[in-house]
Amino acid sequence: MAGAALRTNALRIAIPALGVILYSMAPAAQTARVQKDIAKYEANYERKTKPVDRAKAVVKLGRAEYVAASQSLDAGNVRGAFEFLAKYNEQAITTHDALEKMGVDPEKHSNGFRQLQISVRESLRELRELMGRVSLEQRESFAVLEKDLNTLNQKLILELFPRQPGHKFEDEKKHS
Repeated sequence: MAGAALRTNALRIAIPALGVILYSMAPAAQTARVQKDIAKYEANYERKTKPVDRAKAVVKLGRAEYVAASQSLDAGNVRGAFEFLAKYNEQAITTHDALEKMGVDPEKHSNGFRQLQISVRESLRELRELMGRVSLEQRESFAVLEKDLNTLNQKLILELFPRQPGHKFEDEKKHS
């Protein structure tokens, strides 16, 4: 009888402890999975030589980098989160520059520009969400990334849709 009560008390302690152990192992495994995804998508991004293919590859890479940044913030590593976000910004800007060098009209041949704009827009939304989780003292460096991404987003929108009121395309059309 005493053995059964002792066993019941041991289970009451062991089951929650086991839950805590398993719960703490899950984020570590998830981080490893995300790191593996980043390595895979980054290799794919680097392997691509055509700007349109790189723009399509940066979409998946950016998503994985934002997941990693979120996990870094969850772990209290603000610097690590910033590095993931800064890396995405650099890749997006580099990809945009390569797309521009192709010399195509994004309005007529939107492939690559369109995927990049969608990725930048999603990343901008996620960056703003992550900024809300960072202390005010550390938020300034994240604000610089937000400004760069927002500028790139606006530039991509104007390249894809140049016939907006107040845009230089409309001004040139009136003077012709």
